[in-house]
Amino acid sequence: MAGNRNKDTQKSPIKIRFKAMKNGYQSIYLDCYHDGRRSYEYLKLYLVPETDDKAVRQNAAAMRKAEATLKERLRELKKLPSSNKRLVQESVPQTDLTLSEWLARFKEIQRSRGVKCLCAIDQLCNIFIGMGNSDVKLKAVDKDFCLSFMEYLKTGYRTADGRLLKSKTIFNRQCTLITALNVAVREGLIPFNPMDKLSRHERAKTNRGKREYLTIDEVKALIATPCRREDIKSSYLFACNCGLRLGDVRKLKWGDITKDGDKWMLSVVMNKSEKPVHIPLGVQARRWLPKRKGADAGSLVFESLPNDTNLTVHLKAWTAKAGITKAVTYHTSRHTFATMLLALGADLYTVSKLLGHSKIKNTQVYAEIISRRKDEAVNLADKIFD
Repeated sequence: MAGNRNKDTQKSPIKIRFKAMKNGYQSIYLDCYHDGRRSYEYLKLYLVPETDDKAVRQNAAAMRKAEATLKERLRELKKLPSSNKRLVQESVPQTDLTLSEWLARFKEIQRSRGVKCLCAIDQLCNIFIGMGNSDVKLKAVDKDFCLSFMEYLKTGYRTADGRLLKSKTIFNRQCTLITALNVAVREGLIPFNPMDKLSRHERAKTNRGKREYLTIDEVKALIATPCRREDIKSSYLFACNCGLRLGDVRKLKWGDITKDGDKWMLSVVMNKSEKPVHIPLGVQARRWLPKRKGADAGSLVFESLPNDTNLTVHLKAWTAKAGITKAVTYHTSRHTFATMLLALGADLYTVSKLLGHSKIKNTQVYAEIISRRKDEAVNLADKIFD
């Protein structure tokens, strides 16, 4: 019986695979091979080191979800016409893959990972078209090509109204290319990222922008101020108390929130970093969760949030009504979460873990904000005796 089961597994066109991560987790993905084509689907499911019973249960739940998805994909595959039997764009041999073809495939990979905004990849494609290098082979992208790309961004590319790109835009386009090439390395299409060959002087740099955040008194003012969209108010104040980005709030499901005794925990894989984070939910965070009303584990927590443009309009109107003159965006809630924790005495390492930062230096900027606030407070005291 066991032999037959193994034989059936081998014949399956879709298989569950695992990929080791630097943090010790294993990423679960589906490997589809059909009609001579191989494709992958990243499930955003992870196996963690089984150090306790909770980890064992978490891994078992992840495998159940992966197996359920596998069965669903197999059913979908049987229904599709033969020419469409693939999960994502098919692989192209390394020797034939052009840069533009890889960017199209990279876009599908990002979409399968749940990335919503893919316009940066389209903008990168337009830049290569402007350079006349969209048909260059991926394997031919070397240091000289990357230097030409950076020079074109700085001096050659023009916007629709004829202006050169701003330094921040140049930095963002550079980051998109770096990410695309890093994924190509992970896919085994190129041996290394040629952008890594550029020195820090040859790369684009950007000034660290001002991190706008709300004080505790300003958060209280928002709580006391009505908002025309109650779902926006609730989700924003929830983010102020857990630090999730807007994209992660949008995809948050009831199954991501668990209760063990009197402890509540939020466990998600962040869109931006693909890093799993586990955030304890205190009373203030839970206060802003909508009523579940019998929703199943797969239902979205904040399912009625409008698109980004409308959300921003309502957010600005609400904060202005509360008497806040700062340039508040949804991401300000994440900065607010970090600065509140540090101001209340949390250590930098803990805040870094809660934010899902891969490097503690990314969290250091919030410590610098708190340090400046302390200096300003001391200076205020000094002025009394002038």
